[in-house]
Amino acid sequence: MDKGRLRFAVSVETVTLDVVVVDKKGRFVPGLTRESFEVLEDGRPQELSFFTAQFTPVTTLLLLDSSSSIRSNLSAIQTAAYLFAQNLSEGDKARIGLFSDEVRFGVGYTDDISVHLAMLNTMKSEGRTTLYDSILAALDELESIEGRKSLLVFTDGDDVGPAKRGSRASIEEVIEGAKQSEVTIYAVGFTGWGPEGSESVNRPFLTTLSESTGGRPFFPKKVEDVKKAFAEVQKDLHRHYRMAYAPANLSAGVGDWRNIEVKVKKPGLFVRTRQGYYTRAPSE
Repeated sequence: MDKGRLRFAVSVETVTLDVVVVDKKGRFVPGLTRESFEVLEDGRPQELSFFTAQFTPVTTLLLLDSSSSIRSNLSAIQTAAYLFAQNLSEGDKARIGLFSDEVRFGVGYTDDISVHLAMLNTMKSEGRTTLYDSILAALDELESIEGRKSLLVFTDGDDVGPAKRGSRASIEEVIEGAKQSEVTIYAVGFTGWGPEGSESVNRPFLTTLSESTGGRPFFPKKVEDVKKAFAEVQKDLHRHYRMAYAPANLSAGVGDWRNIEVKVKKPGLFVRTRQGYYTRAPSE
């Protein structure tokens, strides 16, 4: 495993955050201002240099499990992804990635529905689930994208692991890669395919993966709820506040982890954003 590929870090010059605020019922809270927030880095207050509640386009990579276990639900998964691509907001772009034994990606990020449909039509249910390697490959694909970017991961199972010729990467490497990226990750783990009471989806992994980046996990039990989960991700992408700050602490070394905490001054509200970042030299 080439661990160099995991180094998705940010320059210490500016840190950009996409922040979702919800109430106790999980409903997005609009109408907040710059003064509504307090941003802490390693416990130290930061001064926001940028803030907007306006619409900001986002580039999304849909990474879809196409291993043999999704055979009976293939059509529903294709439909969910197609509807996601069809309903992109103005300025948004998407790309399809399919994984089983290996991962392959569509030709590029676009809002052209015919491109996405052509890719989805190549989807076949075969092979094993190399989930971890595929997520790292998707983060690699998104690394060069400027602006807001997200990864929607759909899987109906856990990685099969090296003993069954699955991923070479470990869970720890994938979580680390996610934390080092600037990608908001949404995980849809379909739990309804197996016999009653059984479940192959690794909920703790998918939950940590998404929440560490400010995203959300979904675990639909019915195939028709997969479409609802994809639609909910799409809504979530544009229910956010975007803000940035120049870190007050410039003394930390390259590769240091810095914790980020965003607080809302109004009580009873909950915040989702990425948990931190690794520093790197400004010239990188």
